[in-house]
Amino acid sequence: MTEKQQKKRVFIVITQGETGGAQQFVAQLANHIDPERFTLHIVWGASGHSDLANSLPHHVTHATAKHLVRPLSPWHDFRAIGELRDLMRAFRPDIVLCISSKAGFVGSRAAHGLRGMFPNLSVIYRIGGWTFNDPWPSWKRTAYRLLEKISARWKDYIVLNNTHDLEQARQFGIRPRKTALRIYNGLDPYLPVEPRDRAREFLHSHIPSPLKGEPYDWLVGTVANLYPAKDIETLVRAAARVGGSVRFIVIGDGQQRAHLERLARDLGLHHRFFFVGRVHDARRYLQGFDVFVLPSVKEGFPWALLEAMAARVPVVATAVGAVPEMIEHDVSGIVCAPGNPEQIARGIVRLLGDDKLRQDLAIAAHQKVISTFSLREMISQYEKLFWATDQDVNSPSL
Repeated sequence: MTEKQQKKRVFIVITQGETGGAQQFVAQLANHIDPERFTLHIVWGASGHSDLANSLPHHVTHATAKHLVRPLSPWHDFRAIGELRDLMRAFRPDIVLCISSKAGFVGSRAAHGLRGMFPNLSVIYRIGGWTFNDPWPSWKRTAYRLLEKISARWKDYIVLNNTHDLEQARQFGIRPRKTALRIYNGLDPYLPVEPRDRAREFLHSHIPSPLKGEPYDWLVGTVANLYPAKDIETLVRAAARVGGSVRFIVIGDGQQRAHLERLARDLGLHHRFFFVGRVHDARRYLQGFDVFVLPSVKEGFPWALLEAMAARVPVVATAVGAVPEMIEHDVSGIVCAPGNPEQIARGIVRLLGDDKLRQDLAIAAHQKVISTFSLREMISQYEKLFWATDQDVNSPSL
């Protein structure tokens, strides 16, 4: 690093600190970006869990913003912009990196108001999946598209993690000051996981005691926050179409849990479908599943699916977001239409009935992580972007 190339100061805004895909990205970046070239400071909303704090290296500082909240709230959002602007003034960033839709709006607006003070400030918006693709009413999706289009003028770069969302930016005229580009999520494909027997024993231990002794042959599961976009309801309905020797486990928690537990009981699945809540470092136990299912109706680039691929677990996933770029149907997994419990059930039954197919798809998926979705490549592309001039940005873009 030359004398002129001082450390870049990166101010990261993320809406929540609880475990999720956006938080996993921030943790990966914080733990693997070159600390000799970058100084990071991370800010998230004060409400809810702060799991992210436990995932950060000691040299990365962090703080909370009281008014940074997930729901749309003009009263809180206006104050969050002021809070973030004050924190940015104190940190004096070279780069403001905004993660997720709400942070993207209030964080970029706060940074935009500081361009006079910091004329070389670069504002980057990394979106894990457009909010307007969530299962909202049409008026709400239209409103979110309009907000993205308006706020794009406050951002220098928009980073998407899949081609579908990049094309939507073009389609809806969401154009930042410089460019929008695609950078895939990345993962270390050799992260240690629990051996199959130990992982299965751990998962089995979370089954309610009166049901532990009932026999079963297969364990199918997923890891997800229980939000509508994850569509665990369709997985419950798929389970009702799968034979009784299969148990289902969902790792994760969220606003829909009570509704989903009632649905499972109503469908007679109380002895076969279990919600075990949050599990720290859940990816370590993925090999306990015979099949991993991603039933979402909206995704960007799903970390849980990437982790299952890296853990060599055969997958059934819906064709949303980056999934068709991650999984080739019948080559590295089974891809189904979203919202279709019959297709998901058929995919599960097909995998459970064919040992060779499960093994072949799992190996191919693991190889895909190695060849295309490596952690090293993801970090390298973000480091280049943080130092970028326009001609340096060579990922697929608008």
